Amino acid sequence: MSWDERKRELAGELIRRLYAAGVVRTWLRDQPAGWELMSGAWSPFYVNFRDAPANPELFRFLIDAGAQLVREELPEATQLVGLAAAGVPFAAGFAYALGLPMGYTRKLPGVRRAADLADGAAAESYGSHRLVEGAFQPGDRVALVDDLVTGFDSKEIALRQLELELERRGVEDVRAEAVVVFLERGAEARDRAAQAGVRLISLLTLDPESVEGLRGAASDRELDVIAAYLGDPAPFQTADARAELTAEAMAAGARSS
Repeated sequence: MSWDERKRELAGELIRRLYAAGVVRTWLRDQPAGWELMSGAWSPFYVNFRDAPANPELFRFLIDAGAQLVREELPEATQLVGLAAAGVPFAAGFAYALGLPMGYTRKLPGVRRAADLADGAAAESYGSHRLVEGAFQPGDRVALVDDLVTGFDSKEIALRQLELELERRGVEDVRAEAVVVFLERGAEARDRAAQAGVRLISLLTLDPESVEGLRGAASDRELDVIAAYLGDPAPFQTADARAELTAEAMAAGARSS
């Protein structure tokens, strides 16, 4: 079996496992009010990997699948860096499976964009603490590891942290090659990764086609709404649209109780 074929298998299994474990949540099944994203947009579904390590079977699958992804698509990687905090357990698992060293970024209070680190002031204010933990050597090729990507802001911050940390240590010829995630949501991140000079490597791109992999597991109504949202989220941003979906979910919950 080719890697492309195997990757399609893994992507289909990934979306089904995430839904079954409640990592992929929907307004109809899990939270009638839906979710307000960091961007301020409203969404009828939400993806939260933070509890995945608490599910040993799911976590084992994620580590095995992610390690295969790195092995096949980024064989030049010599160092993994997990993004605080969600990416750290996954980077540790990949590193163990692949026999690679790993580090991790530190969470920086008050830093919300890479521009906040542009002049290095935030780094200096952080004192003697490292911006990125890990042992880096000249010639290292680094893969940043996280759970998912939407807008790329946190990844740009991590790239800047790595750059500043390497400058502070005086380690040269270290290059960030890629950002590795399980799930890619939206087209913006891929464009911004290219602008940052790194590859974006994902196991699954969440789009109307991939959502079809849940047919038979999730309800047709859930899938139709999510697919429509992924196609164009704008119609879902009105108060009337959100109220209608919330009322539908509450009515469905009342019928099932």
